[in-house]
Amino acid sequence: MTIHSLAIKQPLCEGIIHFDTRRSARAEQVGGKGASLIAMHNAGLPVPNGYCITVALFEEFLEQTQLLVHFDLTQGATQWRALAEAILTASIPEHIAEQVCNAASLLIGPVAVRSSATDEDSESHSFAGQHLTKLAVEGTDNILQAVKACWASALSDAAFQYRQTLGQATELPKIAVVVQQMQFGDVSGVAFGQHPTTLEQSAFIIEGCYGLCEGLVSGQVSSDSYHIDKTHGELIAHATQPKQHQVVYLNGDIKKLSVPPTLQNEPVLNHIDQQALYSVLRQVESYFGRPQDVEWTISDGKVWLLQSRPITSQKVKPEPFYLGNKSMHVQKDILWSRMDIGEIFTGRMTPLGLSFAQYYQTRVHIDCGKKLGLLDLGEANETIAYYKGHVYLNVSYTAWQLSQTPVGADQTPFLARFSSEAIDLTGYENPYGTAHSHPDMTPKQCLKYWIKQNVKEFFQAKRRAKSMIASRFEEFDRVQVQDITALSHEALNNEFTHCLTYFKTMHEGYLPYYINAFACYGLLEELSAKWLGDKSKHLQNKIKGDMSNLRTVASAQELWQLCKILNAWPQVKDVFTNKTISEIEDFLTTTSLGLRFSQGPLANFMRDNGVRGREEMELTNPRWLDDRTYVLQMIKLYLKQGYEVDGALAEQTQKQQKISRDLLNELSWTQRFTINRVISLYCGCAKLREETRMSMTTSIWLIRRVVYEVARRLMQKGLLTHLDDVAYLDFENIIKYLDKRCTAEHLVDQTQLNKHRTQYLQWQTQPEPPLTFIGQPNSQPDLIFDPSLTSLQGLTTSEGFCRARACVITDLATQASDFQKGDILVAPFTDASWTPLFALASAVVTDIGSMLSHSSIVAREFGIPCVVNTHHASTLINTADVVTIDAHRGLVIVDKED
Repeated sequence: MTIHSLAIKQPLCEGIIHFDTRRSARAEQVGGKGASLIAMHNAGLPVPNGYCITVALFEEFLEQTQLLVHFDLTQGATQWRALAEAILTASIPEHIAEQVCNAASLLIGPVAVRSSATDEDSESHSFAGQHLTKLAVEGTDNILQAVKACWASALSDAAFQYRQTLGQATELPKIAVVVQQMQFGDVSGVAFGQHPTTLEQSAFIIEGCYGLCEGLVSGQVSSDSYHIDKTHGELIAHATQPKQHQVVYLNGDIKKLSVPPTLQNEPVLNHIDQQALYSVLRQVESYFGRPQDVEWTISDGKVWLLQSRPITSQKVKPEPFYLGNKSMHVQKDILWSRMDIGEIFTGRMTPLGLSFAQYYQTRVHIDCGKKLGLLDLGEANETIAYYKGHVYLNVSYTAWQLSQTPVGADQTPFLARFSSEAIDLTGYENPYGTAHSHPDMTPKQCLKYWIKQNVKEFFQAKRRAKSMIASRFEEFDRVQVQDITALSHEALNNEFTHCLTYFKTMHEGYLPYYINAFACYGLLEELSAKWLGDKSKHLQNKIKGDMSNLRTVASAQELWQLCKILNAWPQVKDVFTNKTISEIEDFLTTTSLGLRFSQGPLANFMRDNGVRGREEMELTNPRWLDDRTYVLQMIKLYLKQGYEVDGALAEQTQKQQKISRDLLNELSWTQRFTINRVISLYCGCAKLREETRMSMTTSIWLIRRVVYEVARRLMQKGLLTHLDDVAYLDFENIIKYLDKRCTAEHLVDQTQLNKHRTQYLQWQTQPEPPLTFIGQPNSQPDLIFDPSLTSLQGLTTSEGFCRARACVITDLATQASDFQKGDILVAPFTDASWTPLFALASAVVTDIGSMLSHSSIVAREFGIPCVVNTHHASTLINTADVVTIDAHRGLVIVDKED
């Protein structure tokens, strides 16, 4: 007997409305979500069977338990929170529980229990993410607990805050609950009948992921996007993203697991699935008569609708790009660049990351000029701008500021350093001026100040570096014995204040090494071109001396040393060699031998290198200390490949020294002396830059540590649903919250969070903006990918020729294990955390970069070809493609037939 026939014979329980009763239901009875599901089910649309626990039954529960007598909801969030806790601990009266359980007996297997408020999913308000959903619930006791949790979620801090913005925070919410048969789809997602920001209605915008839709809506997994024309069903556009994780139902629980490597770069929807989904979406929109926001899943080839609500989003105004106050006459000629600026703003950032960058811009960046000898520190709002999630440096303003010093008097090298090939600087005039003029000081006074500061810097540089290096270990050791979860709010605020001060001090100390290394490099380039003519092409990369002591390269050496230490730990080495990463992690945390290794050699390595992570200024990215998956993967790879990092560096050093001697022998002794002196200066500055960079990186990790503790506490209060939602918080508001200048409710203002989430998702679906442009962002076209390309032209930063298998990596932590010795490493960009892979690569290709970017420097140290600034390498090339690298010409050729 089918569920449908059972339901027809079952008398309608008071307070329960079954989907199969063919009875219409109003939102006042079953909430917006429930009403929509019942309506679609009655219309014959593919909705999993289920039932609704009505608002009346919730109100009866409150009346029978007399909970409302003890709480006054007009008194604010504290009373709401107290009532929510009381609901969770109260017993459901027997006759109410019996109705719920009888209805549940008609469903087979796990169910989804979803909140459905009467003011939710309406034409004016969605309440998206404010109320609770419990997935894969089994057993009547667990269903009853889930129902209470859904009722209580209507009174959570997050829901209170949302209702407060709507003027509804004094009345008892009316909430129903939907109990629905689970569909464990292979692919799930959301679909919009209207663009969430432009409000265009000509296409269905579909986001799809592997596994359950929970992973997508919570931001835990990556997704593919599809734009399908509503009229003809044609695929207008699509974007396939690397998808490392999926949320699935396994062994009675919802878990986040890895996607099989063979599927990670494949589209989640084939043509048949696209058309099936398109057909159902058309039926949904035709039934409701207006664009919908639909949650769907595909199980065994069939599309199922999990919910549908009218779209309530309004057009999002674009964020202001430039915050400065210069006239349009100046603005139209400003050169902007995102080419590895500072080597820490390399990727698209989350709203939290961008607000942290703005904090850096206004509170730190300007003061970094003091040790450079800048008498005029400039205006913070002129220095940096933000576009489509990327950070752009005002190159024109920075060059003008540096021109108040003798080494920056010629602005050309600095302007060229941050310009892509799309920018022609012929005849370019800096709108801020060709020479810096201080408003109050004469050029002589500026020069005198610069000389004074640089003399001081000359004598203090090594001592300051030594102090910075020592401080990072002191800070690391200090927090290792600190239980941050036990700190009071005041103590946590004091910790954050300390971290922010340390962050500022480390950045101010680091920047002179970075700028001085850049200046020495430029001088080396200029002298080699002047004295060696045609032979000077990339000469500065070959004769810069032995740089294998760079702190960045040392991370690969120390990882290899850790592998060699494993020879004295044969049982641990066997685990690393033969077990999976999850099994290794279990071994290191649960066995006595594993704990000894973890707290001994591995802990020593982490003390030196653990604060590294990709895109360091992006606070949402975990560091090696936070997630050691990447480190464990690299140990496995090194053990498997048997590669001697020290040997590779020594061989390259010998090669560099021979080239240096041969080329320098062509020069006069005075020219040789000068070149060698510049090389020595460059090596010294670069060494100090890399060593102190770790102190700067440590300071960012310390801040991240406090931010995530704040997020954990917000989750405990029910104000954040997922830890990943920290990505949508504002950094300045976190400071205000800890300093008690704003409430937790203000910090997690749901209107603002939803705005940030929508904006970030919009950025994710758009092409990459240009690397550099002059004037406004739209003055240069976005980097739109042409799939017909078979070759790419880029910038050669380390010469050589190579033909090998490509390995495309966009998520270092999850994809590093795919890399094989001798592969060509292809990535959007790299930073210090990628260095261990360079020891195994035969060549490196990146989308962005420059002569002094991480990819370039480290590739030269390992003596492998490197081509950067190809724009689309990570999109055009697939893992296992055979690729030819002609780094003499900056050419990357893809042979997809091999």
